[in-house]
Amino acid sequence: MKNKTLLIAAAALVAGVVSSQAQVYSANIVGYANVPLAAGYTLVANPLDDGNGNQLTNLLAGLANKSSVLTWNGTTYNTAIGKGSGVWAGNATLAPGTGFFVKVPAATTNTFVGTVGAVGLATGSTVTNALISGYNLVGSPIAFAGDATTDANINLGATLANKSSLLDWNSGTQSYDTAVGKGSGVWGSTFPISVGEGFFVKSPGAVNWVQTLP
Repeated sequence: MKNKTLLIAAAALVAGVVSSQAQVYSANIVGYANVPLAAGYTLVANPLDDGNGNQLTNLLAGLANKSSVLTWNGTTYNTAIGKGSGVWAGNATLAPGTGFFVKVPAATTNTFVGTVGAVGLATGSTVTNALISGYNLVGSPIAFAGDATTDANINLGATLANKSSLLDWNSGTQSYDTAVGKGSGVWGSTFPISVGEGFFVKSPGAVNWVQTLP
Protein backbone atom coordinates (compact mmCIF):
# COMPACT_ATOMS: atom_id res chain seq x y z
CA MET A 1 0.00 0.00 0.00
CA LYS A 2 1.51 3.31 -1.09
CA ASN A 3 0.61 5.17 2.10
CA LYS A 4 2.08 2.57 4.40
CA THR A 5 5.55 2.75 5.88
CA LEU A 6 6.98 -0.20 7.79
CA LEU A 7 10.25 -0.08 9.65
CA ILE A 8 11.57 -3.64 9.56
CA ALA A 9 14.94 -5.27 9.10
CA ALA A 10 16.85 -8.52 9.50
CA ALA A 11 20.53 -9.44 9.47
CA ALA A 12 22.33 -8.04 6.42
CA LEU A 13 19.12 -6.22 5.31
CA VAL A 14 18.78 -2.47 5.19
CA ALA A 15 15.39 -0.90 4.55
CA GLY A 16 14.80 2.83 4.11
CA VAL A 17 11.51 4.61 3.63
CA VAL A 18 10.88 8.33 3.37
CA SER A 19 7.45 9.78 4.13
CA SER A 20 6.35 13.41 4.13
CA GLN A 21 7.07 13.77 7.84
CA ALA A 22 9.66 11.22 8.86
CA GLN A 23 12.66 9.32 7.56
CA VAL A 24 13.18 5.80 8.81
CA TYR A 25 16.20 3.59 8.23
CA SER A 26 17.14 0.27 9.77
CA ALA A 27 20.15 -2.02 9.80
CA ASN A 28 20.05 -5.38 11.56
CA ILE A 29 17.74 -4.84 14.57
CA VAL A 30 18.70 -1.22 15.20
CA GLY A 31 17.16 1.73 13.43
CA TYR A 32 16.41 5.39 13.76
CA ALA A 33 13.55 7.72 12.90
CA ASN A 34 13.93 11.43 12.19
CA VAL A 35 10.79 13.17 13.43
CA PRO A 36 10.33 16.86 12.52
CA LEU A 37 9.27 19.25 15.29
CA ALA A 38 7.57 22.52 14.38
CA ALA A 39 8.17 25.74 16.28
CA GLY A 40 5.62 25.58 19.07
CA TYR A 41 3.85 22.33 19.86
CA THR A 42 4.13 19.01 17.96
CA LEU A 43 2.28 15.86 18.99
CA VAL A 44 4.86 13.07 18.98
CA ALA A 45 5.05 9.37 19.83
CA ASN A 46 8.20 7.36 20.49
CA PRO A 47 8.44 4.88 17.56
CA LEU A 48 11.40 2.82 18.87
CA ASP A 49 12.64 1.17 22.06
CA ASP A 50 15.98 2.72 23.02
CA GLY A 51 16.84 -0.26 25.26
CA ASN A 52 17.63 2.06 28.16
CA GLY A 53 14.23 2.71 29.72
CA ASN A 54 12.98 5.20 27.11
CA GLN A 55 13.58 8.17 29.37
CA LEU A 56 12.71 11.68 28.21
CA THR A 57 16.19 12.91 29.14
CA ASN A 58 17.74 10.38 26.73
CA LEU A 59 15.19 10.44 23.91
CA LEU A 60 15.12 14.25 23.67
CA ALA A 61 18.63 15.07 24.86
CA GLY A 62 19.43 17.23 21.85
CA LEU A 63 16.55 19.68 22.13
CA ALA A 64 17.32 23.32 22.79
CA ASN A 65 16.82 25.24 26.01
CA LYS A 66 13.26 26.54 26.49
CA SER A 67 11.92 23.26 25.10
CA SER A 68 9.29 21.41 27.11
CA VAL A 69 7.40 18.11 27.15
CA LEU A 70 3.76 17.63 28.14
CA THR A 71 2.42 14.16 28.94
CA TRP A 72 -1.10 12.82 29.50
CA ASN A 73 -2.17 10.66 32.45
CA GLY A 74 -5.49 9.41 31.05
CA THR A 75 -7.52 12.21 32.60
CA THR A 76 -5.50 15.40 32.24
CA TYR A 77 -2.06 16.71 31.35
CA ASN A 78 0.79 16.30 33.79
CA THR A 79 2.93 19.29 34.71
CA ALA A 80 5.13 20.25 31.78
CA ILE A 81 8.81 19.35 32.02
CA GLY A 82 11.08 22.11 30.75
CA LYS A 83 14.71 22.37 29.74
CA GLY A 84 17.03 25.18 30.78
CA SER A 85 20.79 25.62 31.00
CA GLY A 86 21.12 22.36 29.06
CA VAL A 87 19.31 20.31 31.70
CA TRP A 88 15.79 18.88 31.81
CA ALA A 89 13.96 19.88 35.01
CA GLY A 90 12.50 16.38 35.39
CA ASN A 91 12.09 13.07 33.65
CA ALA A 92 9.37 10.78 32.31
CA THR A 93 9.17 7.35 30.72
CA LEU A 94 8.08 7.57 27.07
CA ALA A 95 7.71 3.97 25.99
CA PRO A 96 7.02 3.07 22.34
CA GLY A 97 3.40 3.87 21.59
CA THR A 98 3.24 6.68 24.16
CA GLY A 99 2.11 10.03 22.78
CA PHE A 100 3.23 13.39 24.17
CA PHE A 101 3.51 17.04 23.20
CA VAL A 102 6.92 18.55 22.52
CA LYS A 103 7.28 22.34 22.50
CA VAL A 104 10.41 23.81 20.92
CA PRO A 105 11.42 27.45 20.39
CA ALA A 106 12.38 26.85 16.75
CA ALA A 107 11.74 24.12 14.19
CA THR A 108 14.11 21.17 14.48
CA THR A 109 14.28 17.40 14.05
CA ASN A 110 14.56 14.83 16.82
CA THR A 111 16.19 11.48 16.07
CA PHE A 112 14.82 8.43 17.89
CA VAL A 113 17.18 5.45 17.97
CA GLY A 114 16.36 1.89 19.01
CA THR A 115 14.80 -1.43 18.08
CA VAL A 116 11.60 -2.01 16.20
CA GLY A 117 8.54 -2.54 18.35
CA ALA A 118 10.55 -3.51 21.42
CA VAL A 119 10.18 -7.16 20.37
CA GLY A 120 12.94 -7.74 17.86
CA LEU A 121 12.13 -8.56 14.26
CA ALA A 122 10.63 -12.05 14.31
CA THR A 123 7.78 -12.40 11.83
CA GLY A 124 4.49 -12.71 13.67
CA SER A 125 5.66 -10.97 16.85
CA THR A 126 2.97 -8.78 18.38
CA VAL A 127 2.98 -5.51 20.28
CA THR A 128 0.06 -4.47 22.48
CA ASN A 129 -0.96 -0.95 23.46
CA ALA A 130 -3.58 -1.20 26.23
CA LEU A 131 -6.18 1.54 25.74
CA ILE A 132 -8.38 2.70 28.60
CA SER A 133 -11.97 3.89 28.42
CA GLY A 134 -11.87 7.58 27.54
CA TYR A 135 -9.00 9.52 26.05
CA ASN A 136 -5.62 7.89 25.31
CA LEU A 137 -2.62 9.84 23.99
CA VAL A 138 -0.79 7.29 21.86
CA GLY A 139 1.12 6.53 18.68
CA SER A 140 1.84 3.38 16.75
CA PRO A 141 4.21 1.25 18.91
CA ILE A 142 5.61 -0.18 15.68
CA ALA A 143 6.99 2.37 13.23
CA PHE A 144 4.11 2.22 10.78
CA ALA A 145 2.61 5.09 8.83
CA GLY A 146 -0.66 4.96 6.93
CA ASP A 147 -4.39 5.38 7.39
CA ALA A 148 -5.20 4.46 10.98
CA THR A 149 -8.84 3.73 10.12
CA THR A 150 -8.20 1.19 7.34
CA ASP A 151 -4.60 -0.04 7.41
CA ALA A 152 -4.54 -3.69 8.52
CA ASN A 153 -0.98 -3.43 9.80
CA ILE A 154 -1.80 -0.47 12.01
CA ASN A 155 -4.90 -2.45 13.07
CA LEU A 156 -6.58 0.37 14.95
CA GLY A 157 -9.69 1.16 12.90
CA ALA A 158 -11.02 -2.39 13.12
CA THR A 159 -10.04 -2.74 16.79
CA LEU A 160 -12.00 0.24 18.04
CA ALA A 161 -15.72 -0.02 18.71
CA ASN A 162 -18.51 2.27 17.52
CA LYS A 163 -18.54 5.64 19.29
CA SER A 164 -14.75 5.72 19.21
CA SER A 165 -12.96 8.74 17.77
CA LEU A 166 -9.48 9.85 16.70
CA LEU A 167 -8.09 13.34 17.19
CA ASP A 168 -4.83 14.78 15.87
CA TRP A 169 -2.89 18.00 16.29
CA ASN A 170 -2.02 20.32 13.43
CA SER A 171 1.44 21.71 14.14
CA GLY A 172 1.05 24.19 11.29
CA THR A 173 -2.02 25.88 12.74
CA GLN A 174 -1.15 24.99 16.36
CA SER A 175 -4.65 23.63 16.90
CA TYR A 176 -6.57 20.36 16.89
CA ASP A 177 -8.11 19.11 13.67
CA THR A 178 -11.72 17.92 13.61
CA ALA A 179 -12.11 14.54 15.31
CA VAL A 180 -12.87 11.50 13.16
CA GLY A 181 -15.55 9.23 14.61
CA LYS A 182 -16.81 5.69 14.08
CA GLY A 183 -20.48 4.75 13.86
CA SER A 184 -22.32 1.72 12.49
CA GLY A 185 -18.94 0.10 11.91
CA VAL A 186 -17.78 2.88 9.57
CA TRP A 187 -15.28 5.68 10.12
CA GLY A 188 -16.41 9.16 9.06
CA SER A 189 -13.12 9.97 7.35
CA THR A 190 -9.59 8.76 6.81
CA PHE A 191 -6.97 9.41 9.50
CA PRO A 192 -3.41 9.37 8.10
CA ILE A 193 -0.57 9.10 10.59
CA SER A 194 3.19 9.40 10.18
CA VAL A 195 6.03 7.55 11.86
CA GLY A 196 6.56 9.13 15.27
CA GLU A 197 3.23 10.98 15.26
CA GLY A 198 1.08 11.06 18.38
CA PHE A 199 -2.71 11.36 18.46
CA PHE A 200 -5.67 10.93 20.79
CA VAL A 201 -7.88 7.86 20.75
CA LYS A 202 -11.22 8.14 22.54
CA SER A 203 -12.60 4.69 23.28
CA PRO A 204 -15.98 3.84 24.89
CA GLY A 205 -14.31 0.97 26.75
CA ALA A 206 -10.95 -0.58 27.53
CA VAL A 207 -9.46 -2.46 24.59
CA ASN A 208 -6.08 -3.91 23.55
CA TRP A 209 -4.65 -2.45 20.37
CA VAL A 210 -2.52 -5.27 18.97
CA GLN A 211 -0.11 -4.96 16.04
CA THR A 212 1.77 -7.76 14.32
CA LEU A 213 5.12 -7.64 12.54
CA PRO A 214 4.45 -9.14 9.09
